[in-house]
Amino acid sequence: MTGAKGPVPLVVDASVLLAFYLPAEPYKTHALSLLARVAAGEIRLVVPSLARYEILNALSRCVRGLKPGPKLAREDAEEILAALASLHLEEHSVQSLEGRILEITKQHSCSAYDAAYLALAERLKARFVTGDAKLCATLGRKLPHLVFLGNLADARL
Repeated sequence: MTGAKGPVPLVVDASVLLAFYLPAEPYKTHALSLLARVAAGEIRLVVPSLARYEILNALSRCVRGLKPGPKLAREDAEEILAALASLHLEEHSVQSLEGRILEITKQHSCSAYDAAYLALAERLKARFVTGDAKLCATLGRKLPHLVFLGNLADARL
C-alpha cells in the first residue's frame, strides 16, 4: 500500500540492508519480502548517511572472516555494494539531527548509531526497521515506531 504521496518511507539500518544480500543472515525471508515491496513501489528505503559506513564495516568484516558465517570474497562484497546502490536509498545527513541524537542516546542509553536511525524515523514520522533483536528488546516498548525485522509481517507500515 502506498501513502497519499507515493511510497511509504521506511527507515532501515545496515542489518536490514545486508540481510537482502548476505547468504547466512537471519530473517532473510523477511528481508526479501520487504525488498519485494520496495521493488513494487510500495515502500521507499530511507537511511542516515552513516549507513554507508556501517555497511562497509560489516562487509569488510565478512571479507576478512571476522563475522559469523562463511567468509565473503571481495568480489562478492563489491557486487553487494553495487546491488545496494541500485536500490536508490534515500540518504539523509545526520548533521541536522545531531542534537536529537544526543538526546536519544542519553534518554535511552543507546549508541549514537542507533539513535541516528531513531531520530531520522522520528523526524520523518516513519517506522524504523532493524534486525537488531537486542535493540528492539530494550527499546521496542518505549518506541512504537521501532520494528524488529522478524516481526515485520505483523507491523502496519
